Amino acid sequence: MTGPSDDDAAPVSPDPSGASDHPQEHEGRVARVHVLSQERFDGAWLMAPAAAANFMSIGAEEEVRMDQELFLRAYLHRARPELLSRLSLPEATRLVSVEVSLPIEALSRRAKRDPLVAFVCVVIPAKDGDAWVMVPAVGHTFYVQRGEEFEEVVRHEVRRLLASQELSAWVLRGLLPTSDAALDVIQVPLEHKAQTGRGASRMEAIAREARRRKAIEVLEGASTRFQVEGRFGPPPLVGRDAEQSRLTALLSGKERLGVLLVGPEGSGKGALMRAYAHGSDRPVFATSGAQLVAGMSGFGEWQERVFAVMAAAQELDAVLYIDQLEDLLSAHDEEGAVDLGGALRPFVDGSKVRLVCEVREDRVDALESRHWAFFAALSRIPVPALSPALTREVLSRRVQHDTRAEPLRPHLATEAIPALVDLCERYLPYAAFPGKAVRLYEDMRALREKEQGHGGTAITLGKEQLYETFSMRTGVPEFLLREDLPLRVEELVSRLGRTVIGQEQAVRALAETIAVVKAGLQPAGKPLATFLFVGPTGVGKTELARALAELLFGSAERMARFDMSEFMTPDAADRLIRGTDRDAGLLTRRVREQPFCVILLDEIEKAHPAVFDLLLQVCGEGRLSDARGQTAYFHNAILIMTSNLGSAERRTRSGFLGGEASFGDHYTRAVEAAFRPEMVNRIDRIVAFRPLSQAEVVEVARVLIERIASRRGLVEAGVGLTLSARALRRLASDGFSETYGARALRRHLEEQLVAPVARVLSGLGAGARDLLVQVTEAGEEAESEGALQTEEVGVQHGSAGSDGETGHVVARAGAGGLLVVARKRSRVRRAQQAFGYDAVSQARREVEAWMELDPIVELKDQMDFLLTQLNTMGRDQERGRKRRSADQSKARARSRQEEVAELQAEHHRLQTLWEELTLRQEEVFRAEEAAMIALFEGTPLGPMVHTSREGQAAFRKVLPHALTALLPQRNAITLIVEELDPGMFGLWLDPLLRAMTARGWVAEIHLDGDKAGPRDGPWPEGRRWGPPRSIPDALRALEAPKRSFRNVLLRCRGAYVGAMLALEAGLHRIVLTGEAKDRGVVGDEEDRAHVYVHVVAFETAITEAQWSHPTLAPPPAGTASGRRKGGAVREHDHGTVALHIAGRRARIPVEPGLRWDQLEEVALEHLLLLEQPGSGLDRDDVYLLPELSEASDAAEDG
Repeated sequence: MTGPSDDDAAPVSPDPSGASDHPQEHEGRVARVHVLSQERFDGAWLMAPAAAANFMSIGAEEEVRMDQELFLRAYLHRARPELLSRLSLPEATRLVSVEVSLPIEALSRRAKRDPLVAFVCVVIPAKDGDAWVMVPAVGHTFYVQRGEEFEEVVRHEVRRLLASQELSAWVLRGLLPTSDAALDVIQVPLEHKAQTGRGASRMEAIAREARRRKAIEVLEGASTRFQVEGRFGPPPLVGRDAEQSRLTALLSGKERLGVLLVGPEGSGKGALMRAYAHGSDRPVFATSGAQLVAGMSGFGEWQERVFAVMAAAQELDAVLYIDQLEDLLSAHDEEGAVDLGGALRPFVDGSKVRLVCEVREDRVDALESRHWAFFAALSRIPVPALSPALTREVLSRRVQHDTRAEPLRPHLATEAIPALVDLCERYLPYAAFPGKAVRLYEDMRALREKEQGHGGTAITLGKEQLYETFSMRTGVPEFLLREDLPLRVEELVSRLGRTVIGQEQAVRALAETIAVVKAGLQPAGKPLATFLFVGPTGVGKTELARALAELLFGSAERMARFDMSEFMTPDAADRLIRGTDRDAGLLTRRVREQPFCVILLDEIEKAHPAVFDLLLQVCGEGRLSDARGQTAYFHNAILIMTSNLGSAERRTRSGFLGGEASFGDHYTRAVEAAFRPEMVNRIDRIVAFRPLSQAEVVEVARVLIERIASRRGLVEAGVGLTLSARALRRLASDGFSETYGARALRRHLEEQLVAPVARVLSGLGAGARDLLVQVTEAGEEAESEGALQTEEVGVQHGSAGSDGETGHVVARAGAGGLLVVARKRSRVRRAQQAFGYDAVSQARREVEAWMELDPIVELKDQMDFLLTQLNTMGRDQERGRKRRSADQSKARARSRQEEVAELQAEHHRLQTLWEELTLRQEEVFRAEEAAMIALFEGTPLGPMVHTSREGQAAFRKVLPHALTALLPQRNAITLIVEELDPGMFGLWLDPLLRAMTARGWVAEIHLDGDKAGPRDGPWPEGRRWGPPRSIPDALRALEAPKRSFRNVLLRCRGAYVGAMLALEAGLHRIVLTGEAKDRGVVGDEEDRAHVYVHVVAFETAITEAQWSHPTLAPPPAGTASGRRKGGAVREHDHGTVALHIAGRRARIPVEPGLRWDQLEEVALEHLLLLEQPGSGLDRDDVYLLPELSEASDAAEDG
């Protein structure tokens, strides 16, 4: 801050503080300094003495006031008496706001008038009713005598001063009014310089405040202020009265203590701390290990940071809150160089800092063994998990709180709360109540944050949204969660059977188990199911487990496979399950990361006996604890073990197929002989897999070849793959091994099919695109009847070579008795594909270009601005001005509520438009992506082209409203429609009025020369325009056989009526057909008829004085011929149905009877022309008209 100069323009007032030229007289006196405080739109406050604006403070309201008090206290202590007099204004000093029209050329040209800006004036009373006036925005002070018109003098002085300056954008920004302004008084004690005691006290207070600010700066650099914003505070605590009372007692005493909150994850330790922070005046700062040592890499740096933070908390007597203490201590213990526990302990032992830490109960013992002294200094408060019943109450009260505090955000239906708690209790074992239920509730709201109901109201989230969110978050399919969705075992058998061939018994066993889980009949405290798959190798045991994972959880990646041949050593149990105190076991870690999964233990018989001992606990109790004390729950996992026990004996005794009935008994005996009885008893089902028949081997080969045809290299190159039936059978027969099963077949296909195809394609180089590869048996024609054609993506359908689908042969190769032939696809088809893709791509480019138009960009900017305003205004009003009286506070609150409601409604209106635009844009984008894939794969692009066109059409339907959404005059307009040729009202105005009724627009219609009837209200006799008529009355008047009026005045109101009809201003020309002539329309010698539309104003209210002004006078009939000439804003040829727009700059087909049904389509073409550079059209010429009152005044002055 800098002091004012001696020639400051502020007036010198009588000294109300009692200040005099003699410093010794100041003792015990108080200077009353008037300060001007203003709230900016971003929520920041400006405060400065009214008579010295250069002493400006900016920041939060409380901070700027404190800043001013401290500064004035120090500054006035050494100030001269005349400065005291200048800053201490009379009691009657007041604020006045005066609107001044500013001569800003750019804005004046666009608005066709000077914009009005409100200037805050500080009025200082002088003698005999005169006054000094200070205008802080322009830094100007002047004198107003009693007889002068106050507001006129202010306007004159401000305009005179600004006219002499060059108004840059920065200067103009400073002239914008603030959202609030007030004049306050700060009382500053005046102390004698010689009073050493008081001077020392004052200096000590200043030094103390400096230390306080420094401490806040240090804490804010390494922590976050823990405070609850909002008028409603944090959600209410439930079931924590004892814990809250004890925490408050420990932190509120004179002795500064350390507290340790101990409880499971999600038990509500953080909520307990938030409740304390909300109810306490003591500042609370939250930090973590990462914040404390961030950027501290040099020797001793982190120790200095910790010491500074703790010293700052000591200075402020603040509460320092460290969440997740286990992460802080464990991570830095492992680094071996940072002992944060030891660094914090002296401040806790010495009662210097109020410290609160939270830690998970399962980590307390391990951490305390390393930091026993630090833990001994902390008082423990257990925070156990809440019961499901209390959690339901927590959610119920949380929903009520959020509904009041955030009325526009989605809220949870009451009937969905029990279902939410039940889902969390059943499927989320690793977190505690109420945290896991609250997190799921918040996830539901966040996923539908932008959705709103009718009229901008908040949507209600029910059970359907609950199950959808939970399924998305956990991977559990909705058909298992929802009772209303049926699950049919036969459908599951069919889906699994498409992947695993020939194992009906095993597939049905899994399908029935899923049905048991769906019905909730599985035993509690165990895995969802425990299977042992036994049978020969290569018959589908692993494949069925993978298919089950994909069916249940949507991805084969949700199968956790462990090859038990890798766990045969004595340390197997530690690596697989126990882990170490620093690292979890492989199996337990995977289950904790993905509780909903399929666990496959392959070749279980090879595992070490210690592994079986731990599996007994998994199969029996569904949980395991590792060396770190963490428990892994298997309640939501399906455990599948596979084994080849008994396969060799069965193959020797039964041959290729063997007997069907004895399979189960044979493998059960083999399992019982190899495993201990207690292990066998814990297996839910032993499922025997039988060897495959020849027909099943062919089906397996078909499935494998379909997967080969879907590989990325073939799909991206647009290469299709087909096999003849004989080639398929040969590959299946040659590749299958009784000993190795389908695994041998997979290797054979890689060698005899994939390798030859790869040789052909790699030999073609860049030409290996858009091909059809046909595989036949040697000597067999590729187009033979019965050719197999796979049905995966990228594979052609129909007979090879038919309908011009394939062209000439480009390469061939032979291997293993098979012939591989590569053919080029038809050029005609490729050209058609490329043309379709170009159409889709062009639609995407057009939509992108439209989204970059200035009005659309401004719409998004306005949405962001409104959201910022709402966030700013949503701050806690209790922090508001304490200087206001109760009545002023209530009035201010009501005003703010009304303002917030208006902003919310406007934001919702714009957001609805924006979301519709982006939704349609995304449809067009997705269509292009699908078209690109289809182009590579050679599949038809017709559906993508259709989808793209539909999305673009839907986008165009919204675009006119989006382009005019920010027009303040969009919903009202007053027009004069002039019939230049007889009969044109019936052809043009009659359809418009009928369309207005269908659109919900309202109009008051005045007919030229109409007279008031008995049922009409009083209406001036001499007025040309008749009394207001409704649309039905006007239609009857238009249909009258003889009518004398040729001018109609329309006053229209409705959604976007002003935006749409303003584009119709000007000459309308219709090229007549015989039908129009039969209806009595008379055109000129070229069979053209005309109507002219005059836009009067973008408002509908007309005062008595305005009716007589020339602006509203009907157009003179003598000038009609001149208006027929020139370019027409609309020229409609009824014969060719072509509608030309804006002087024939654009043209679209419009049927004569659908002219007003296609109003938005016509308006869009016109609006796009207005945005097109070089079109010669200006948007301002259409929408920036003077208001009706101003137009009338201007006409009268002329």
